Amino acid sequence: MSRSLVDLLPTPLHAEHLLALAPQHNSADLLQLLDRWVERGWLRALDRAFVSFLEERAPGSDPLLLLAAALASHQLGHGHVCLDLQQTLAEPDFALSLPPEGDALIGPLLLPSQLLANLDLNAWLQRISASPLVAAGDAPGQQSRPLVRSGERLYLRRYWSYERRIDQALRQRLSQAEAPPADLPERLAQLFEGGAPAGQVDWQKLACALATRAGFSIITGGPGTGKTTTVVGRRGVGEAPAGGRGR
Repeated sequence: MSRSLVDLLPTPLHAEHLLALAPQHNSADLLQLLDRWVERGWLRALDRAFVSFLEERAPGSDPLLLLAAALASHQLGHGHVCLDLQQTLAEPDFALSLPPEGDALIGPLLLPSQLLANLDLNAWLQRISASPLVAAGDAPGQQSRPLVRSGERLYLRRYWSYERRIDQALRQRLSQAEAPPADLPERLAQLFEGGAPAGQVDWQKLACALATRAGFSIITGGPGTGKTTTVVGRRGVGEAPAGGRGR
């Protein structure tokens, strides 16, 4: 039997249909709801495709696991490396930025905050952890699982691995004590000559001096406060010849 394009489109969800859905307990109902969220632009098609991938790997997966996976993927699109489950339950609209600002909410639709309203954190964590798709942190034998739970956070495997690599690199650098050059005051004086007026703290010079003590430092400041100049100065301190020769 031939099928038309209309047959392939998602079935519209009317108010009565929404009331009949049980997305917390039925995977098919959840997938219909996710399709509706994609139609409204609340989720990306990529987020929905990721859920389909998980469902193919583990048919009949717990709908609350699939929901968490969709939201974790959604969070990546907003610059967040993981889904904070506790914060999501406490402030779903804020944590997820859903519905998006300016959405007129025309037509019937079940909101993420409504779906999560009566969900208990421990129950959600247990149902997520029970899935064969979810690894428990660095637990051995689970490296092929596409999702990783760490405490109250859910990650996509790739981004969990990225975070672990950064964590290891930072810990290694923090463990390396560096001895400032003996002529540090002279080097700083040359690099930041004519800096702050007399009697005032030269914060750029101070930040540069403190940064020579460790293998890793963080320099913060608002726009135009000289962060880039400070970083250049720090590099200059490390590369300047002893005694300031060849300035």
